[in-house]
Amino acid sequence: MAPARGVSLLVFAAAPQLAHGDPTCWGGGVSPELCCVPKARGGNPSCWDGEFTFERCCDDFEERPPGPSDSVATLKVDPNSVPRLKLLGGGKGMPMSGVGLCCRPTAHGDAVRQGVLDYLLLGGRHLDDAQIYGNHEFVGEGVRQAVGFGVPRDEIFLTTKIPPDRFGFEAADQWVQSMLSELGLDYVDLVLMHWAGTNDNSECKKPKSCRQETWMALQRARQRGQIKHLGVSNFGPRQMEEVLALGGAPIEVNQLEFHPWAPQVHLDTTEWCHQHGIAVTAYGSMGSSNQAGAMMSQDSLQQIGAQHGKTAGQVLLRWAVQKNVSVIPGTSNPKHQAENMRIFDFEISAKDMASLDSIPQDQRMLHFNHWPDQRE
Repeated sequence: MAPARGVSLLVFAAAPQLAHGDPTCWGGGVSPELCCVPKARGGNPSCWDGEFTFERCCDDFEERPPGPSDSVATLKVDPNSVPRLKLLGGGKGMPMSGVGLCCRPTAHGDAVRQGVLDYLLLGGRHLDDAQIYGNHEFVGEGVRQAVGFGVPRDEIFLTTKIPPDRFGFEAADQWVQSMLSELGLDYVDLVLMHWAGTNDNSECKKPKSCRQETWMALQRARQRGQIKHLGVSNFGPRQMEEVLALGGAPIEVNQLEFHPWAPQVHLDTTEWCHQHGIAVTAYGSMGSSNQAGAMMSQDSLQQIGAQHGKTAGQVLLRWAVQKNVSVIPGTSNPKHQAENMRIFDFEISAKDMASLDSIPQDQRMLHFNHWPDQRE
């Protein structure tokens, strides 16, 4: 059986595979661990078609109890080795290294649950999710399982994002309730407005009004204790000032694409945030799936990494944190998760930072095409 489109070929570390159900179901990278988990919910729906069904292939599959992948025990990182950025709303702050839960095959279904569990048991504490990633249920399950293994919930910093099609006071208020239900959690640590769009089906209509109404609804949820901190993503200074003009809860975080190739407007927006006490989180630190290879092969990154015994990816992450920006590279591989947290035991020199900052403007680029303040 060839895997359906979008099915990850990742097979989790597990006990030796036994023959389950019809043996003709398995082969070509498709396994019971990939397709039958979680059994209580009919496994991975991408595996099934008119010929191969869950009932045929998974009838006698014995799902092992949830636990970390085998490599986690040897890769653990001290959570206290990751600094936290102070937030205007107080609390323990936001860890400067996290894991993004988007835009890869292992960000869906049981794969993302396992990735979240591994990351938290490894020592990671910052999870970055969003409604449009379509994985709240599995992310929440991973969090709950990690808490069951002894990870304190109050050490976990879980971010999610409300998309523009849920903007507006009533729509946003309803979204909070459904989001928490999907996650199976009492609260989330940070909610961001995902980008400065608008909800065409909302009575608010105008983008500014939609964003302000959404902020007021999120403030109410914050007062109820359902959200600990509030922020935005892909907003520019003008758009943030419109929210701040409400005089309510402060914007505590702005998340935007940030790396040495980012256009000047992104660097300027980051500086504006810092001047106003707003923490910044970078996405796209290592490029997109299409650009990562080209970025990692840059001689300058390789040379700086060699000086410190680090990878080119770790150099890019370190570049951001030295600019007081948190990073959330996406991976479900425990080895890479650990590498991405081990960026606080070295420092890029001032000379090398200046070199990375000197990329000509005509070589600047965006991977995800979100421009601060571009939208009305």
